Amino acid sequence: MAAESNDTQATLQCMTTEHFVLQTARAATIQEANQRANLFLTSVSSVAIALSLVAQVTEMGMPFVLFSLILLPCLFFIGLVTFIRAVRVAIEDMVHARGMARIRHYYVEIAPITQKYLVHSTHDDRSAVLADKGLKPSPLQYFMTTAGMVSVISGASAGVFTGIVTAAVGAGMPLGVMAGMLAFSASVFVLRRYHLRAWAVAEQRLTVLFPSGE
Repeated sequence: MAAESNDTQATLQCMTTEHFVLQTARAATIQEANQRANLFLTSVSSVAIALSLVAQVTEMGMPFVLFSLILLPCLFFIGLVTFIRAVRVAIEDMVHARGMARIRHYYVEIAPITQKYLVHSTHDDRSAVLADKGLKPSPLQYFMTTAGMVSVISGASAGVFTGIVTAAVGAGMPLGVMAGMLAFSASVFVLRRYHLRAWAVAEQRLTVLFPSGE
């Protein structure tokens, strides 16, 4: 009996340590996502200021077009890599959250009375994690994430680039606006598809041990 009690105590200590490690990892992922988003937004602001100054000096002439053709692809690249990393960071955060839910489930197993005192979920499926954050599955929720925000702004830079190129070759402003809108929509659509596929692959690799309906 004493040996069993010692084993439970040692396991509880290991679980507590693991819970602390996962919590620290979650904080690190959130910090990285914020830092990358800030870097991207700073780049967007810098490019916008630079283009506005060049537009004033050159009166929207060919030097402005050439300057845009250099800066906007670089901005889109920064946005693209920021988006990809933001998606991966969000997946890492989700995995950590599910790990913490499993540990809370263990707490309830060894001490059922703690169930009513826990605020966060003890289940490790997708619906439980969303409910744990007070969220409901919705397509619009994607645009409220860091990855969704970056995808829209990156799409806007792709649209501006396409519009400038189209207008510069003599197609006219209306056609340039239409081409820019198409490029924006295509960029957001492709990045959204990447986001969905990345999450689907991550969901398939995870094994749900304690579903909400248990």
